[in-house]
Amino acid sequence: MMDPVTPRELARLFDSTHQLLKLYHHKNKWPQIYPLLTNLAERYYLIYQACPKGLQAQLSLYVPDHGYTTNLVVNQCVLACVLCRALNYNQAISEQIIATCLANYLCVQSQSNKLACAQTLTTQDKKLWQCRHQLAVKLLHASGPMTLSVQHILARLNKYKQALLSAPKTMIYDGATTLVALANIIAMNITYRQTGEHISLHKALADIYLRTPNEFAQKAIKSFIAHTGSYLPASEVNYAEQSLIYLATDDRARHILVDVSRPEKVRWHRVKATLSTFEKQRACDDNRLLYTVWFSDNINFAHPEDIAKSQRQKYLNLISQLKISKEYSFSALNKLLSPFPELILQLTLAVKPYNKEHQRAKDLRHCLSMVGYDNAPAIIQKVLFQRLVATISHPLEQHLVKRLENIAVIIQAFFKHSTIQQFEQVTLPLYAYCVFLCEKHATALSRKTLFAPAELNNVSAPLACLFGVKAIDQIPLSEYLMQLLGDNPWTGYLLNSEQKEKQQLGSEEKHWIAIKLFAYYVFQPNAVFSSWQEQIMAQSLNLVGWQSKADFYSYLETCEFADNF
Repeated sequence: MMDPVTPRELARLFDSTHQLLKLYHHKNKWPQIYPLLTNLAERYYLIYQACPKGLQAQLSLYVPDHGYTTNLVVNQCVLACVLCRALNYNQAISEQIIATCLANYLCVQSQSNKLACAQTLTTQDKKLWQCRHQLAVKLLHASGPMTLSVQHILARLNKYKQALLSAPKTMIYDGATTLVALANIIAMNITYRQTGEHISLHKALADIYLRTPNEFAQKAIKSFIAHTGSYLPASEVNYAEQSLIYLATDDRARHILVDVSRPEKVRWHRVKATLSTFEKQRACDDNRLLYTVWFSDNINFAHPEDIAKSQRQKYLNLISQLKISKEYSFSALNKLLSPFPELILQLTLAVKPYNKEHQRAKDLRHCLSMVGYDNAPAIIQKVLFQRLVATISHPLEQHLVKRLENIAVIIQAFFKHSTIQQFEQVTLPLYAYCVFLCEKHATALSRKTLFAPAELNNVSAPLACLFGVKAIDQIPLSEYLMQLLGDNPWTGYLLNSEQKEKQQLGSEEKHWIAIKLFAYYVFQPNAVFSSWQEQIMAQSLNLVGWQSKADFYSYLETCEFADNF
């Protein structure tokens, strides 16, 4: 646990960041770098949650005692905090991005300081600068395999920085790397230099927004501005012929300004006016402005509720209340769903496949008459899970949503000839599994499709491999899925398919393995399956009414799959 967030803790961020950057020169301390890195990333994250204005203010203020590179890294970490909060990323993802920002200049503090002062680099300096990310990866590697996610981002960073600023458009897919590159570009533009070549934050944001062809980066910049507002904390303001400092805007649209011209006292003002601010970063050695004023009760507003998180919990509670084996009346379902008009709207669209004309339903009663009360709970749960996935913010959210949609298409195709199985019931554990991965394995998710023929393996690879997660602890997964969907038999079949040895598998459990293998085929058409996997695929297709694998593959070619980013 970190100490309570205080002005002292805010000041310690600079000291700790400075000390971390010095560890490169002590090879015997390299194994300590990653633990220190993760601890410091956590402190940045928690301090931002507790005192966002205090950290945002550091983008206006340059601390001369710590030199250019330390200020640059602090700025980059603060920008990462703001971007992650603006995009509603969870703590694990945020800390991964912040940790990578901290690692960005691990090996080149001296060279970065020289470049800021327009000093000539030696041949050795140039070599170090060009290889800085490879060197950082080497340092992190000394701390063990837990550093892999940060290493992967660092390895892509230069390519992503170039892609963000290049035209024509260069395709880049990893959101976490994009945010680190974005924070680095902005930090380099705004960090104070004595030559005056730096620019204001809003100008830096506008410049890259107009210049970049990357839509994800543009969305992140818009979210950044919406989150921080029009004025940057600690900006200088000329108001009523006085030089004041902007701190925040209260819930009555009054700007809170302070006069720090007198060392013995801070004078506070609340005004309603359009402000003209000077927000280029400037040197500051006033600890009141750097650290202290941000903890005053005058700007200690209640933080807004995390609406997405609150809504997600309500959806999870509703999923737990709905049981697919229970008989429901219209009044019972209407009572459950009436607090969620957005769900009813989605439900009117979700029932389109249940009528020949593919028309949407008019209202909830019309929905239920179209699908029948027996089928309704599973369809409602599916809509709930789709909404749940939509409320989970992740750097790879587009990829995850499209991959989920494509696996659902494969499941629907698999059961095309089966008249006894409602396909929505089968997809429900798939959605719950994905939500679990987003909540518990957010930093491990990737665009990779992990696959091996596994001729010798007695247990099938987990569904998580389709989302780039190599290993998963089955105990918390089982508890999570059974708590939400324990009454759905396909939940148990999915879990058993990943835990039972192949000699013990039932036909429904083999169906899940076959579905996963067909997903591998769709995502990796050149995949070569083992004889055991081929046997399961053939048996399962036969049991659900397909004549052959060739027929099924031909049908898959006619299905509409979402572009898999």
